[in-house]
Amino acid sequence: MVEVIESVPAVIGSPEELRYARSLAERVRLNRAILKNKYHYLPVDSVGHENYVPVGRGIKTSVFCGAWRSYVVCKNTELHEGKFLNGVDVTGKVVVHLQHLYCNKSSCPVCFISGWSVREARSIEGRIDEGVRLGFGKPEHITVSVAVVDRDLPESVFRKRCRLALLDRGVIGGEMTFHGYRIDRLRGCLVWSPHYHCLGFIEHGFDRCRECVHDRGDCALCDGLKGREVRGYVKDRYLVKVHDIRKTVFGTAHYQLNHAAIRVGIRRFQSVTWFGVCSYRKYKSAKLKAVTLCAVCGGEMSRCGHVGRRHIVKDLGHADYVPVFVDDEFDVSGAPNYVDLGGGSCV
Repeated sequence: MVEVIESVPAVIGSPEELRYARSLAERVRLNRAILKNKYHYLPVDSVGHENYVPVGRGIKTSVFCGAWRSYVVCKNTELHEGKFLNGVDVTGKVVVHLQHLYCNKSSCPVCFISGWSVREARSIEGRIDEGVRLGFGKPEHITVSVAVVDRDLPESVFRKRCRLALLDRGVIGGEMTFHGYRIDRLRGCLVWSPHYHCLGFIEHGFDRCRECVHDRGDCALCDGLKGREVRGYVKDRYLVKVHDIRKTVFGTAHYQLNHAAIRVGIRRFQSVTWFGVCSYRKYKSAKLKAVTLCAVCGGEMSRCGHVGRRHIVKDLGHADYVPVFVDDEFDVSGAPNYVDLGGGSCV
């Protein structure tokens, strides 16, 4: 079950505004991480498109959602020399990551960022990595925006047209993540503007367009993606854009997912679909080892118990909650603050 998302309040102090405030306060109480991204907390002008809601705007799935699970710690202090985490010097210190229980529902306000989005991003990473191994080239971050005249069509219709637009521009395959809204900065809300973020492979790659030096108008005569986009946009008005080089596949996929959109009332609505050479019938995804990596050195972290005197806040909705932090490996007497427990998965 997913709650109906509020439209933008028309009158200050109106019942609609108060209802939105209560709803936002409840989501913040459950998960303060939503305050880090405007997309997660701005009101939604969904008039005419009430069936589509941003992820994380539903109800908490279970009493176990967000419950504290364990600590994972990186004790590779020699690799932390001269490094910083959130402005704190990590030299000679350990990095601690708090783990929680998460469901895998995209609508859950507690779990959508660190549960569903992480699971799906890991799945996308595995399939894209296998595509790289098969020789499809370097994956790129791409968006395709629905033509204005088509925005009120059923999602299944403009999804197909977006897929055809990508193929027409030379994107030979990849994944498409549905986004129904964009931020309207003047109004301070999310407005209907359907588009798809993609991680995909471009025929002959995109570096030749990215590194090309040319005069204005020359793209129209080129057989690269930008040239094909200029000609294709004239035909279908679907805008295809390739973004800057991404740092990691997982990070880009996670970004795409945690502000995606879902449809209310459809049990198995797919926010992510695959097409072209990456479609499911083409090959099996690579299996990735699920581990938690240190935010400072990238090393694998280990499960530990905390025996020190430091008070650690574990409530996701508490103002003092910090998911990853730096701590002393030993107390003043030389005893360890964290002891290895071993066993189990560290994800």
